[in-house]
Amino acid sequence: MRGRSSLVDFLLTLGFLAARDGGAQELSVSLRADDSCRFHVGLWPWKLSCGTSAAQLEPWLTLQDVLTDKDGEPPPGTPSGGLWQSPFVDLGMLCALSSPLDVIVWTEDDTAPRTSKSGLCITFTPDASLFEPPPCFDVPRLRERIEALSAFHPGVTWTLRDEATGTEARFLREEGLADLCRDLAPSPLGSQNPLCFQAKVGKTSLQLALVWTEGPGRGVVAWANLFARNDAGPHRVGFRLGMREAISARLARRGVSARARRFDATALFEHLTAVLHIQVEKTDWYLMTRERRASAEVQSTVTQLVAQWVEQALVEDPKLEEFVLKVAGLRSR
Repeated sequence: MRGRSSLVDFLLTLGFLAARDGGAQELSVSLRADDSCRFHVGLWPWKLSCGTSAAQLEPWLTLQDVLTDKDGEPPPGTPSGGLWQSPFVDLGMLCALSSPLDVIVWTEDDTAPRTSKSGLCITFTPDASLFEPPPCFDVPRLRERIEALSAFHPGVTWTLRDEATGTEARFLREEGLADLCRDLAPSPLGSQNPLCFQAKVGKTSLQLALVWTEGPGRGVVAWANLFARNDAGPHRVGFRLGMREAISARLARRGVSARARRFDATALFEHLTAVLHIQVEKTDWYLMTRERRASAEVQSTVTQLVAQWVEQALVEDPKLEEFVLKVAGLRSR
């Protein structure tokens, strides 16, 4: 079940790129009764010249290494578009593990009747000779993935259909990570609204939403290049360091001694719900032996941004600062 669902992940990543780079607004995944999966984008997201042939699209479905040269350029003859950008989508793997696989692309000059002027439809069936039964997908896992992806690029509608149970779920997050942060917080937010930040430094992009509550929080839920990362990765370490720096700076403004500013941050994080998404090109997150130097750069960047953002937010909202110091047990200092 997990192996089959991993094939859907390729298409979910492709859908994110179609929304981010090509402006697609409607994406759907249908888990069909015949054990196949159909992925549909209601807008062709990348430029194609008139008369583009299937042969020009074939490199997308061929197992190739995205890092073909020192600049990471796509192989010669590859259609222009986001498949070869970070995060990388390897449709060649999907092709190798599926039987059959159907790829349909139509553009505005296509004379065939369509529900939209352009689009992409990929239908695949996991090869029964390669996967153990039962022939089904992990629906809860896919739902969780789509819930997260819908927050990374707000304003896009994602639909997940499961023909086996006759259920359909639609996800549209107008406020992106702020909506996801609200959903994940185990305690009522009351009048609190999540703080939201985003920035791009070089080839590192960071999105963050966080909120403190009187009751317990969810802690830090993090993604790297669209995939959940629950380990002590550099982005998580950088977040915690940046948070400590921000609170320490505010305590310093209150005249707290340097020794007292080396506080126990346990309560600070126990009342916090934060969702963090980082995208980094050429990282070691896919192949652990490649580009390890990126880890230190990622940690430093996240620390700097989080410290700057959170400190400024507390400066601008004294009531929020009082609340944060209270739940962290630091207000009396």
